[in-house]
Amino acid sequence: MITAQPVLEVHRVDGFSLWPAAFPDEPYVLLPLGADLSPAEVGAVVACLADAHADPAAGTDAAPGPDPDPDPAGAFLRGLLAVGGDLHLAGGVRITDTATGAVVDPGCCHGLQEWGTWREFAAGSASCSGWFGHSPTPEARLVGDTVRLTADTDSAASPVIELPLPELHRLLDGVAHRLHGFLARVQDWASREAPAHAAPLYAVLAAALVPPAPENTWSASVRRQ
Repeated sequence: MITAQPVLEVHRVDGFSLWPAAFPDEPYVLLPLGADLSPAEVGAVVACLADAHADPAAGTDAAPGPDPDPDPAGAFLRGLLAVGGDLHLAGGVRITDTATGAVVDPGCCHGLQEWGTWREFAAGSASCSGWFGHSPTPEARLVGDTVRLTADTDSAASPVIELPLPELHRLLDGVAHRLHGFLARVQDWASREAPAHAAPLYAVLAAALVPPAPENTWSASVRRQ
């Protein structure tokens, strides 16, 4: 069986205490997104994104001081909410062949906000050029109606996944469904943990993950034969 999941890189945010957050034990982990995330996992995702787009003047500790900030969550989220169209979501789409154990993960510097480029590939776009990231450096190639995915083109022993093109379309529909489920979880989480900022937080993530008319530049080495 072949599966596809949207994944986001999460990391520990030292000294964080604004809301419950299930940070990973490892320095960086690709977390699958969907409606099945726990509130603490959503809290970790939001904290990591805010940390990555942090306002230098904001802190992560809600402990009261001599002149406590009346809205510490708002101060911490300020950079994320103001990022607009420059939001970077380190990650992408993970494709797994559960029968062989082969996994194709996005490489470093790729962003989940670029996942719509998979749609371009599946549509047979002739303008596809670029990369899915590096270290590893994955590649997608369309050979007739067969999609050939290489986990790391820099390795002669790289795992490879092959699937029919219609199957890729179905998998991408599943990715979109999981992203909508994730956004619903964020909306529910924010209404409890940061109600004053729930609407703008949802808006900035939805704009990046579910754009009405994606105009993404390819970020994968894609060749059609």
